[in-house]
Order: sequence, then C-alpha cells, then structure tokens
Amino acid sequence: MFKKFKGNKLPYIIRISAAAILFTITILAFLPQFKPFAYILQINIGACAAKLIADFSLFALILLLIHLLIAFLFGSFYCSIICPLGILQDIMGLPAGKRNAAGKNCYYIRYIILAATVVIMISGVTAILMYVDPYSNFGNIFTGVLNIRQTVWTNFIPLVLLAGLVLWKKRIFCTTICPVGTVLGLCAKFGYKKMYISPEICKKCGQCEKECPTGAIKSDNMTLDNERCIRCMRCIAKCPGNGIKYGTIQQNTEFNPSRRDFIAAGAAAAFAIALWVKTKDIANAVIDSVKKRPICPPGAGSPERLARMCTNCGLCVEHCKGKIIQKPDADYETIHIDFRNGKCEYDCKNCSDVCPTGAIKKLSLAEKQNCRIGLVKLDYEKCTKCGLCAQICPKEAFIHKAGENPEYKANKCIGCGACEKICPSKAIEIISIIEQTQI
Repeated sequence: MFKKFKGNKLPYIIRISAAAILFTITILAFLPQFKPFAYILQINIGACAAKLIADFSLFALILLLIHLLIAFLFGSFYCSIICPLGILQDIMGLPAGKRNAAGKNCYYIRYIILAATVVIMISGVTAILMYVDPYSNFGNIFTGVLNIRQTVWTNFIPLVLLAGLVLWKKRIFCTTICPVGTVLGLCAKFGYKKMYISPEICKKCGQCEKECPTGAIKSDNMTLDNERCIRCMRCIAKCPGNGIKYGTIQQNTEFNPSRRDFIAAGAAAAFAIALWVKTKDIANAVIDSVKKRPICPPGAGSPERLARMCTNCGLCVEHCKGKIIQKPDADYETIHIDFRNGKCEYDCKNCSDVCPTGAIKKLSLAEKQNCRIGLVKLDYEKCTKCGLCAQICPKEAFIHKAGENPEYKANKCIGCGACEKICPSKAIEIISIIEQTQI
C-alpha cells in the first residue's frame, strides 16, 4: 500500500499535507465558532514584528527569533507550509501549469522594500504591513470574500493584483515584494541545510527548473538559489534521476559577497537612511488620513493609533459578536464600529483577543467593560421619554423618571451602543471621542 510513496515524492507529499492542514486551520480561524484557531495566527512573522513595535512583547520576540532560527537551520519552509498567502498563490497558479515561473532575481527591489518596511514600522506605522505582509493580505482578501455584500470594491484590489502576479510569474510576490520572504531567504542563504544539485547525478533535463515556482533553479549551469527557494519540494519530486538533494553541502561555504551584493545592500541602506529622515512625515500623513473620526473597537486607543497600527487582516471583523466592526469603506479609511446593525456586546472582548498585531490591545473583560469608546448625543426633541435606554444600559448611565426625559450621566457611559440600538425614536447617537479611556 506504500508503493506510491516510494522514491523522492515523499518529501513533497509530506509538505503538501502539512500545508493543507495549516491552510485549513487558517481559514477556520476566521470563523467565530473556531475562535481558538485564531490564536494560532498570532505566531505569524508579520504579527510578531508588529507587536514588538505596538507594545513590546517578549513572547513575540521569542517567536520571531524561533522563526529566524528555523529558517537558518532548515530553510524557508515557512513560505511553503505555514504562510496562507503562499498556499493561495499555489492554488491560483494551478491553471498556469509549469509555465511562467518567476525568473529574474530582483534582489534590488526586495532589499529596498524590506528596508522601507522596517524603517516605516520603526517610525510607528505598522499599518504598512497591510500592503506587504502575507498574513494581512490573506486576511484582507478572505474577509472581503466572506463579506462580499458589505465589502467596497477597493477591498478586492489585493485579490486582483495577487491573481495577476501569480498568473504572470507565479510566486514573484514572495521573491520580490514580501519582506518576510526576504528575511527568511537571507537566513536560508547562509544557513545550515540547503537545497543543491548534485553535478555527478544531474542530467540537465530542465524538469526541476520548469517546476520551480520561484525561479530559483538554473538547470543549464546546475545552480540553485537558496535565498529564493521556498522548500516546496517540487523539484525533488519531479527529478527523474534524484539529482536534487537537501542537506549540508560539503564545500567551502565562507561568506564571499559579490560586487552586486554590495551594490544591492548599499542601495537598500541609502534608501533606508533617506526614508528615515521622512519618518515623521509618514506618520503624520497616516494620522492626517483619518478624515472622519470613526468609533474604534475597545482597546484601539484612538482613530489615529488604529490607522497607524491596523493591518486590516479582518480577524476582529469576523469574530465581533455584535457584528458592528466593519472593514474600511468610503467613509472611514480604517477598521471602525457601525452601530446600525447592533451593539458592542458587554460580555464580549473577541476583537481584543484575536487581534494578532497589537493594533487592538489585549484587555481583560473588566477592562473592556470599563473602556469608553464613545459618548451619547441625545436629541430631547425626538425623545419619547420611554425609558428604554435606562433599562438597557449596562453601566446605569441613564436615570429615568416616568413622564420625564432621561438624565444622562456621561461619566458612567462607555459608548457601547445598547441605548442607540433600542431607542425607538432614534433620539440617541453614539459619537466618536478623541481617545479611549477607562472609566
């Protein structure tokens, strides 16, 4: 029964199986009934890096170092097994077959993108990850599909762009744009175990080069670029002569950078230094982009902080029990609360629990229940003096006497929206505040 697993196909089968399991877990993590899986997504490299900036986390630092150590020891298996955007690209690339593999080594571009990402994040704008981080992009794409009726057309731009890149050059996003792939690739390039072509066995048939989705293999001169190799194991599975190996290379591996390596590194460094000078302008530009002040999920702090930190992965949107957290739209350029469909449930802190980047801070239930996210604007001309607001308010911010307008105690209000939802005359509106506080 194990005949079909003989030979060099076994590593590929194991890799595909592991990737399928983790990809399924990632999808389930966006569904409210599978909330425990959402915690698993917090191990991703982009989230760990963002947490170090947003609110220093020793756990995030340890996880980040573990990822780098694994890449150094074994290579970029993260990109072919753990990364959901990578697996999605493999699925999208199936129609292209063996054609259109990413060919040219665009090392200048990827080093400059990495340098820019690091500098902008250090300046406090971790929201840059929404454009280049694989997890954030996957979350943005997947939640856009889940909420297709509520999603504005601009939220489908990442999906369209990704599909175009995949059909054009397969995994070119991973080898040219993704800063996570760049960092892991550098670890793998100078790491312990590598992929390599055995010159004694290789027949130069070119099958491995056709299969490689990253363009890391050149069969004519029998070279394999471990910096771009994502350890997908396709080349090992397809090599008819078992000429591609994985292990330690018995040769001199002393670091001897070429001239182009120095030029690429110098260009990235120069770009980073120039960008560093402009970091305050970048941060201020993000803050200025908050045209209309939204109401933010508890733990976000302020609209400006959320705009700087949120990578728009969509986990909080899917796990919100009250279904009031919305993705960016024509009115608001970041995640925000819309009370038209519900209220912020008093016993729920899902958004705080599942946020992988620290854009929404971790709050205990008691802290969440005392976190003011807005205030009430009461129109007494519309008020029917029914007293429902006083009955529903979990913080007793309204005092009502029969036949009289309710008395509103702003110092007790957390802006949860329960009163706005139940008010029959639409006399109550929750309005945004400058910064969230604990009452």
